[in-house]
Amino acid sequence: MTSSDDTGKQLPAPLQDFLPTTFLERGIAVPFTTPMLAGSRTRPGERNAMELIVPNPSGGRGVYILPWDDLSALCRPTVHDARLTSVIAHAQGVTPTTIRKAARETAAIGLAGRAAAAAARNAEKSERQASLTVNFELLLALVRRVENGASGAVNPENERPAELERRARRAIAKIAPELGRTHESIANALEQIAALYSSIGIGASSSHGRVPSLLARLLRMRSELQSFMEAGSGDVAQEADLVAGALDLTTNCTKLVLADIRASAADILALLRRWLAEPDPLSQLLARPEWLLDGWDRIVALWETAELHRGQEETLGEICNLIPSVPREIGHWVNHQLNIDAELHRHHRKVVLLEDWRTGRSVMDIVFRNETLLEHAA
Repeated sequence: MTSSDDTGKQLPAPLQDFLPTTFLERGIAVPFTTPMLAGSRTRPGERNAMELIVPNPSGGRGVYILPWDDLSALCRPTVHDARLTSVIAHAQGVTPTTIRKAARETAAIGLAGRAAAAAARNAEKSERQASLTVNFELLLALVRRVENGASGAVNPENERPAELERRARRAIAKIAPELGRTHESIANALEQIAALYSSIGIGASSSHGRVPSLLARLLRMRSELQSFMEAGSGDVAQEADLVAGALDLTTNCTKLVLADIRASAADILALLRRWLAEPDPLSQLLARPEWLLDGWDRIVALWETAELHRGQEETLGEICNLIPSVPREIGHWVNHQLNIDAELHRHHRKVVLLEDWRTGRSVMDIVFRNETLLEHAA
């Protein structure tokens, strides 16, 4: 069975139920501005070719899975989206981080407007600053750990910059032989770890990273949804309940994952040993919040800007169709802390029962709105 787009091109029949097992199978959200591509994701296909996962354009159940190069068979993308697909096609690997960088690179050119371009540049600047801040926090932790409360020593966070740098170099030099590495390799390891922790934060910066900031926005959205659930009726109350349930599952899992990540940084020497011995498992642990929250930045931006466009009540239906499915892989991350089977069953059951929606808006109105989302989700 096949279907056609508005140009008459034949498309494969959509898969009726798309409940991926892993986050990579689910794919990574791509911030397209073309209305028909809302909620689309990408993932590696066979022989490392890229695949595009597109929600059923009719609004019904299921998704289309197309080769990345066949995007034009589905619709005519905006200039921004045409450039974005090209940038993603040349990206090294398919992860939330690489897709976000590709999206910022595209937006920074100005193809989605000046506001989105400025937001992309500011986000990149903030990320670089966050990495420097985390590196500073790691050095503070290292000095405290190595000096171990030496008598008369000034607390490192209160130290003059030049003196703190000297103490940090001395601490690195002291532990380098113990770890079997050179001074330079320890310093490089700290920079690499800082880059991985930059979106999460450590110590004093743990509430200011991109991940905790997004989590706070999602929790605020969840609180605001409560009034719709209590005062609403019919479709509005059901839609609010669906979104709230998805938020509860996602935010609870994210909190648990963040707790594991922060526990891993409690002992700076143990963290360094772990990274130097086998960096991949630590990298995968630190990437978990990115996979969990992938796609939610756009949803919360849609919610926060709803009053500028359609209003929150009407926007709820659109948000319902953008809710990411939660793969069973999450059970390996938090199953010992949460009854994940029960949570997944309730979440998937609600998503499958979701009804269709229609907007009645012009294509250009939706494109403009989607460009606005890039500014708020950068």
